[in-house]
Amino acid sequence: MTKPGDTVAVESPAYYLMLQLLETLGLKALEIPTDPRTGLSVEALELASRQGGIAACLLVSNGSNPLGCVMPDEKKRQLAALTAARGVAVIEDDIYGDLHLGDEERPWPIKAFDKAGNVMLCSSFSKSLSPSLRIGFVAAGRFRSAIALQKTITSGGTNPITQHVLAEYLESGAYERHLRGLRRAYERQVEAMRLAVSRHFPAATRIAQPRGGYVLWVELPEEIDTSRFYERAIAENVAYVPGELFSPSGMYRNCLRLNCGNPHTPEIEDAVRRLGAIFASP
Repeated sequence: MTKPGDTVAVESPAYYLMLQLLETLGLKALEIPTDPRTGLSVEALELASRQGGIAACLLVSNGSNPLGCVMPDEKKRQLAALTAARGVAVIEDDIYGDLHLGDEERPWPIKAFDKAGNVMLCSSFSKSLSPSLRIGFVAAGRFRSAIALQKTITSGGTNPITQHVLAEYLESGAYERHLRGLRRAYERQVEAMRLAVSRHFPAATRIAQPRGGYVLWVELPEEIDTSRFYERAIAENVAYVPGELFSPSGMYRNCLRLNCGNPHTPEIEDAVRRLGAIFASP
């Protein structure tokens, strides 16, 4: 969908590996303001696209990483219509769509509102079953032939035995049962991490309320640079991702992302306590 030098609109903050991918391909990332509850600003994207120059839009509409936000259906409908009218291809990463939190129904992807075949819906089972499966899928719309060619050139075929095993697992209904338990576990773990951060981090810390996925975005007081404390935290055997990695322009220096993918143990609680003490020190 792009060539070196093209501009791709992304959420801000955006998953840092997506930003690294764009950089590797020689593409420019255009940051679009993103609400921690409702996702990418369609209004800001509309303004940015008025003069043309945006080749594609790369985003996670359900359970975005790192905010965990979910775009409302109306905004998804507006984004699908806007990008189709402006000729901006949409690459929708829906890898966290099955991992929505709470009792709500599984959120629709933007692809559900795509009437022009302009949205490429990408997902996989790496977050919900196992990264080792290496199986995903693309609903590519009008770009199907180009995507199929790229798949053939870059990775050839996918192991058919693994695909058949996964297909039988999906048809059995076991996947849906597995997801229900997994979502409950992630919801407990995310909430436990939120409470731990509220107990141990400096006053005025703000914490996102994710609606999908299993990561937590934390905003510290402005004077705290999380990159500056990173090596110190690693020395304490505590890992996090500094906020500036989620912005090509280096914003969010007072923010960080925490992973809640493991059960919340006393060891994790103590790690959060030690991390809070590091941020509270000079």
